[in-house]
Amino acid sequence: MLTLYTAVGTLKFQKTTGGKSIPLVINDGQEYGLSDDELLLWSCLAFQILTLHELQDAYTLRQIQKEGPKGLSFQHYLNRLSLRGLVVSGIGLTGVDALYRLLGSLIIIPLKDTFPIRLFGCVQLYLEGTIGAKEFGRYLKKKPSSPMEDTILKLADKVSLTTAELVTSMEQEKVIHNESDIMDELYTEPETTYQTLVDDVQIHHTQYPVLQAIANLYLNKQITFHTC
Repeated sequence: MLTLYTAVGTLKFQKTTGGKSIPLVINDGQEYGLSDDELLLWSCLAFQILTLHELQDAYTLRQIQKEGPKGLSFQHYLNRLSLRGLVVSGIGLTGVDALYRLLGSLIIIPLKDTFPIRLFGCVQLYLEGTIGAKEFGRYLKKKPSSPMEDTILKLADKVSLTTAELVTSMEQEKVIHNESDIMDELYTEPETTYQTLVDDVQIHHTQYPVLQAIANLYLNKQITFHTC
């Protein structure tokens, strides 16, 4: 079995009356304050999809580079973020299964202005020692989207869709223009929910391009995910 992890939500910093900046993650309309160590772990997964071993290695490296007192264990902070729904995981027999279980119930949120996000990604890579300062220009350039990725971005910009809903609508060639279309076209049975839709979709080779395009958009910092 393979388990994959990623972060959900949008990061912002809010200044207190004392002038200190507090990190907050906004997910599904709610704000969650993060400690320094929680932010460290969450940022390891922002626009990343990692195994547990990869995540722990990335977190440990940043802890070594971090100044000041060390916090509690990696597992402690992973559990806290998972309980609040800011870190999610998916388990599957194969990489594709695990990826779908990870992303299936997450809402796709297109990013309007991606330059600050690309800059954030560059800073992450620089702090990890993956790139040097001279390479920032190459990584700050917006990567071109494939036709499938453009289709997904346009559809997700019109209506709030989970990965499972998007995969299902594209496979069945359903025309989605608004929220009511989702209910009429995808939720045709009273017992169908977004979670049963996730469970009912069996990923096969014809759906791979859609799932791959969603993952690529996320890794290229063109979309983010929120939970329902």
